[in-house]
Amino acid sequence: MTLVEAALAALAIGVNYSVARTSKLLWGALSAWTTISLCSPVAEGIRFFEWMPGATWIRALGFLWFVLAVPAHALVLWWKRSRIEVDPRRRQLLRAGATLAAAPFAAAGFAIHKARQDAEVREVDLAIPKLPPDLQGLRLVQLSDIHLGSFFSRTQLRRVVDQANGLGADLAMITGDLISSYGDPLEEAIDELSRLRLTAGVYGCLGNHEIVAQCEALATQMAARRGMRFLRSQSATLRFGKSKLNIAGVDYQRLGHPYLADSARMVRPGELNILLSHSPDVFPVAVEQGWDVVLSGHTHGGQITLEHLDSRLNPARFYTPYTYGKYTQNESSLFVTSGLGTVGVPARLGTSPELVSIRLTCDS
Repeated sequence: MTLVEAALAALAIGVNYSVARTSKLLWGALSAWTTISLCSPVAEGIRFFEWMPGATWIRALGFLWFVLAVPAHALVLWWKRSRIEVDPRRRQLLRAGATLAAAPFAAAGFAIHKARQDAEVREVDLAIPKLPPDLQGLRLVQLSDIHLGSFFSRTQLRRVVDQANGLGADLAMITGDLISSYGDPLEEAIDELSRLRLTAGVYGCLGNHEIVAQCEALATQMAARRGMRFLRSQSATLRFGKSKLNIAGVDYQRLGHPYLADSARMVRPGELNILLSHSPDVFPVAVEQGWDVVLSGHTHGGQITLEHLDSRLNPARFYTPYTYGKYTQNESSLFVTSGLGTVGVPARLGTSPELVSIRLTCDS
């Protein structure tokens, strides 16, 4: 544990103890546990508590307590202490305070419901200058950030695969995070994804949670046995009529390390070059290397965001300028999907689970 994590854990315990009326130490411990698991990039790989039934849900409840119940308690206490007994409006003010305190929980309920909804199909046109005629109108379907496990079920994934099969796409692209952590049902995720029926195949890359779950090699092997290719600094060339499409994939590009250090060699002059990278941060480097299209996920669109009120109210902006949607630079395009599943808590606010249908076009 780093000093920052220790400080956050202490803060979580202290705030909960000072505000909560009952079970102070229990809720403080849950909040500390959750704070550590969310703040440390490797904490999910620490499997000390993973043997416990419902460990993922316990962390989620601890987090929700910390971010919802603590402010609610604090608000109620503020209302109580800000008015003296003789104030005739005190009762009405306290009722208003209680209503305000309940608002975060109502929002949480809506966010949890939103995360459980079926995926929306988002149709996207990517304009590519000098697109070869035989690739005009080519359709790709992108699935990302599935996080199969406690918060996203096999039944939900099955419905998404059925949706994808009904879109009439030519290729499927899977951009990482099949599961969240060690012990999640990787084989079930691969089994369901193997049901994708696309005329030109299924290709993918791996995300940071495959690193966390220590399953990069296993996921690649399982997928290959079921006819899917996860590209790990590898490329594959497909022919459509007289035109060639070069698809390449990279493992998760870690923050603070050189991006795409060995990827320029995979660019094929004279072909349309598509790069699958879980992290969208690689886009400027990909443009320099000559990639025409980059497909990414990772951000969940912020997962819980109020960006429609203020662009700064998106947690994804703390680590990337590429939070969601289409971006262009020179003649290259990036698309970042909000993905399907969730991490930390089973909730989405301001963003929906989505399945993306991408059409390649030369029209601007």
